[in-house]
Amino acid sequence: MPDLIGIGLSGLQAHQTALSVTGNNVSNTNTPGYSRQEAVFVDNKSILTGSGYTGQGANIATIRRNAEDFISEQVRADTTVYHERDAVLTQAESIDNLLASTTTGLTPAMTAFFQAFQGGADDPTSIPQRQLLLTQTEGLVSRFHALDNRLNSQMENIDVELAASVAAINSLSQGLAELNQSIAVAIGAGQGDLPNNLLDARDEALRELSEYVNVAVFPTGADGQVNVFVGNGQPLVLGSSSNQLDVTLNPSDTERKEIVMQVNGRSQIISNELTGGKVGGLLDFRDNELTTAVNSLGRIAMVLSDTVNKQHGLGMDLEDNLGGLFFRDVNEEVLARSRVLGNSTNAEPQDHSMQVNIIDATELTTNDYDLKFEGPSSNDYTLFIAGTNNVVTKGILPGIFPASVEVDGFQLQFNSGTFKVGDRFVIKPTKNGAEDIGAEIDRVEAISFAAPVRADANLGNTGNANISLGTMLDVESPLTNATLPIFATEGQLSPPLEIEFITDTRFQVLNVSDPANPIPLTPAMNNLLYNPGITNTIFTSDPGEMRVSALGSDTFQVGTPAASTGTLVNGFGAQNLTILKRDTETGVVNSQVLGITANSSAKEIADSLQAVQGIQANAYTQVRLDNFVDAANGTDLGFVINGETITIPAGSISTQDDLASLINENTTLQDLDIYAISDGNDVEIHASNGIDIVVSVTGAAGDSVNVSAVDPYNPGAFSADTETVVAGNGVSVGGAVDVTLADGISFTSDVDSVFERASVGQSTYLGFQFEIKGQAEAGDSFRIDYNTGGVSDNRNALAMAGLESAGTVQGGVISYGEAYSQIIEEIGTVTNRARLEADSAKALLVQSENNRESISGVNLDEEAGKLVQFQSAYNASAQVVSVARELFDTLLNAFR
Repeated sequence: MPDLIGIGLSGLQAHQTALSVTGNNVSNTNTPGYSRQEAVFVDNKSILTGSGYTGQGANIATIRRNAEDFISEQVRADTTVYHERDAVLTQAESIDNLLASTTTGLTPAMTAFFQAFQGGADDPTSIPQRQLLLTQTEGLVSRFHALDNRLNSQMENIDVELAASVAAINSLSQGLAELNQSIAVAIGAGQGDLPNNLLDARDEALRELSEYVNVAVFPTGADGQVNVFVGNGQPLVLGSSSNQLDVTLNPSDTERKEIVMQVNGRSQIISNELTGGKVGGLLDFRDNELTTAVNSLGRIAMVLSDTVNKQHGLGMDLEDNLGGLFFRDVNEEVLARSRVLGNSTNAEPQDHSMQVNIIDATELTTNDYDLKFEGPSSNDYTLFIAGTNNVVTKGILPGIFPASVEVDGFQLQFNSGTFKVGDRFVIKPTKNGAEDIGAEIDRVEAISFAAPVRADANLGNTGNANISLGTMLDVESPLTNATLPIFATEGQLSPPLEIEFITDTRFQVLNVSDPANPIPLTPAMNNLLYNPGITNTIFTSDPGEMRVSALGSDTFQVGTPAASTGTLVNGFGAQNLTILKRDTETGVVNSQVLGITANSSAKEIADSLQAVQGIQANAYTQVRLDNFVDAANGTDLGFVINGETITIPAGSISTQDDLASLINENTTLQDLDIYAISDGNDVEIHASNGIDIVVSVTGAAGDSVNVSAVDPYNPGAFSADTETVVAGNGVSVGGAVDVTLADGISFTSDVDSVFERASVGQSTYLGFQFEIKGQAEAGDSFRIDYNTGGVSDNRNALAMAGLESAGTVQGGVISYGEAYSQIIEEIGTVTNRARLEADSAKALLVQSENNRESISGVNLDEEAGKLVQFQSAYNASAQVVSVARELFDTLLNAFR
């Protein structure tokens, strides 16, 4: 019975193999990545006998590996997501705990700092309170430095972790390439049978690789090899070869590490293209949340330094000096230059000199910027938000240095150098803000708690109007950064000022450098309207405001007297004014022409100018009468003022006060805003609205008066052309026009008549403002001077304490504390989101692993059952062989 023996032997061999496979499964129960194997039984080919086809036993066709590519791919995908979110969570929790802690956070130090200012406001002369402020300042600076160090240390730690991860990726990729080669060889040697252990090892290596980065796996063909890609298709493993990753310095930012791939001897930065896994999570957190946190903290430090410095500079210290820097100057040259980083691949010569100056800290963002010279010419530049294609601004360098461009609160200044197409730079306005902050002030006497200006009312004032203590705006011009002229002389105002009320509703501001001889301010502030019912703000808050006065050849002239029965005109010539208006944001200039007709009054000219947006005009007329001559011929000397007859009673010609009184008592002239002032010798007639003052003389032959136009900018001076007006004649005198131009507005004239051809504007900005309210009376005055000896003044201390809650950050809408809370909130949100996403990703990973386990995992109970099954089958096959042998022996004995 040889067939029966063969059948039994085939069963023995097949079930022995099955027992081996099952035993191997049991042995590898805890082997990572092991896939359960299964012996696949097939029956041997039957043979044809007289009784039909007879079976020839069983055989093992193959050892099948229970694995599904789809499930393996799902496990890799879920592994990638989980390790990415876990990496973000680990990093975010560290920062969240750092910034939100009452021990290590910024809030307690900042609160203590501003409380010290409030304490100084409560007692500005207290030396211990000032010393406490210095102590709290050092504490705040130290806290900024500590936080910055921790954040940058975390940045460095991430770079170290990236280097370790890259080393692991390289090891895995090399191992995958070797496995690919071994699998190809094994499949060839096995004539198509698969090397299950090698496939398991490769799948496990791919799973481990997915812990670090998202991978895409593609089979290559019948040889069983796979290609592995990362990022946006960068080849990590191609068959039996692998490309290595490396960590190198970013050519644009030497403080940042980047991951590069070495392909055919060339390095390609792929950091921005890597996603998923630990590497993707670390890169994403470093380049977004962590960088934003560093920049945000730096922005707070810079805004705090800049705003406190500006406010402190508006104060006066214990030694009557203007306040200097409180913190380190944010525009110190070494700091300004450190904010620009050139790309190491820029073409030679790399002789660029650039810097970033902070011009408005409140407008700073937390962005970094990429500056690129992309052509077509070497001077064409474009500024992008870093890492994006979002254009902030673009332009062309003028080719003359220095040149600058202003955006987002900073000025990018090009000092010198050779710029070429292809050059790139990284601009980091706020990155080092927290590192660079430092206390400049180190003496209690130098702390400026007082304001440097004060106002005092004249003790002889009869009205109840009162003036405020004054508000400081600037010591240096915001436009030029030069010290304002009024503060040019240390320890005094240049000049001291006096606000003098000419009437109850009109005032002027005088220069009282010589108190005994007040003179008009330059530029003039004459004939200004005062409204008793409201708060009147004195002086402008617009640093760019200019004032132009009508100083043309026709002004302050008295025409040739003419018969009073005719039409009297002021002699102003016609002219056309070209008004230029420059948009302060776009720089675009628009123009319009304003025509002034001949003999227009100052009022008419002012009204026309005021119709233009951004222009204010103040018109007023002043005429002086002196050298009164009455021929005593029986007809009294008299006057007709703007159509109103004024007759001086006989015998009172020597009393000019009477003439002034008669003018002031005339209700018609009052309605015309005409009033008169007498000093006992001369009479000045004023038209506060700028209408022409028309003076005609009445009387008999020999009666006359001298008429002069008063120059309001030179008190006591008369125009060169004083005219004697005799009875029956008259003159019309034109007034002055002071034109106030908002920032960006100017004008020129086609001829020199009322205004000069190129009228010169003078800045009206003094750097402070005062408020007056109440009822003033003619003769009232207020003195504005330097606050010498005002050590008990706490106005600047209050202003500095008020900075704590003021809108100073992010366009001036949030405070320092709110900006810091925003950092904590953003990091907290990232942390919570990462925690939720990590938990969710973990659940999905566990589900995928369970799915794989259900297919590829070893079930010991199941394997134990198979052992019993295969053992029984093996024993039965052995019994078949035994029976076959006995039958065969019986058959042989029968023939013997």
